[in-house]
Amino acid sequence: MAWVLVEREQFVRMCDKIEVSEIVRDFIRTWAPSVSRYEIPSQKLIYRSPNNRYEAWNARIPNPNSNKGKRGGYRLVFFLDLQTATVNLDFIEERDNLGYKNEGHHKKDGYNAYISEVKKELARRDPLS
Repeated sequence: MAWVLVEREQFVRMCDKIEVSEIVRDFIRTWAPSVSRYEIPSQKLIYRSPNNRYEAWNARIPNPNSNKGKRGGYRLVFFLDLQTATVNLDFIEERDNLGYKNEGHHKKDGYNAYISEVKKELARRDPLS
């Protein structure tokens, strides 16, 4: 199945805000249409809508400008519309900015609230019959 890539407004704004390099954006543009629907260590299913139309995924994307391994990469949230075969890039953030480890929970809580809103929006788009 050939996927169509859609860069949503939130994704574009966040790329500009955290200054994602063109190298990383080009990598994402190449990678996203070839995305698989299987959980792998760098990709995790976080939501499936009631009628199986939408799937939301979280993926780790490396940052070639960082020398920190996984910790220095990005977290990307995207959702698939299985009826229209679109990959919707929705959010990207630097791993260090998400507030994991000893940095307190307020940043992580903000990220989790964002994920909760994505799930609600996708459930609203695909109500139970």
